[in-house]
Amino acid sequence: MAPEPVVLDTDTLSELSRGNTLVKARAVSYLAEFGRLTITAVTVFERLRGYRAAIRAGKPFERQLQAFETLVATCVVLPFDQEAAAVAADIWSASTRSQRRKLGDILIAAVAVSRQIPLATRNRRDFQQLTKASGVNLRLVDWAVVRPREAGGARGDGA
Repeated sequence: MAPEPVVLDTDTLSELSRGNTLVKARAVSYLAEFGRLTITAVTVFERLRGYRAAIRAGKPFERQLQAFETLVATCVVLPFDQEAAAVAADIWSASTRSQRRKLGDILIAAVAVSRQIPLATRNRRDFQQLTKASGVNLRLVDWAVVRPREAGGARGDGA
């Protein structure tokens, strides 16, 4: 099966920023294949919100904010549009009250589903719970897990 684009969840992008070796290796391989990382506008909001709140609270996060803004300038940033809004409404309306508190996850999942692109996340369980009740088809991959091929076996989960 040919490699296909994936959209990075906020947690995977955070792992990349922290220098997670496996995530970094996957990103390098992905960039060699596709040229740019793909993220959502929701992820941009979540990361900017965190950096700006930390800076406002007096924490020295200016350098991290600048590095993130530089990274975003090189990425494909998928917008939250009308199609994603319809999918998000389906997911949200089928979710429990506690799941609805994870609005960012719902919006990111909706962007990925509306574009039929797998989502690279470490939060497989959370996303499976969100999409199970609604019946939407969200494909998940985890860049922080060794695939069987990388451990010497056949190709497994991943992109």
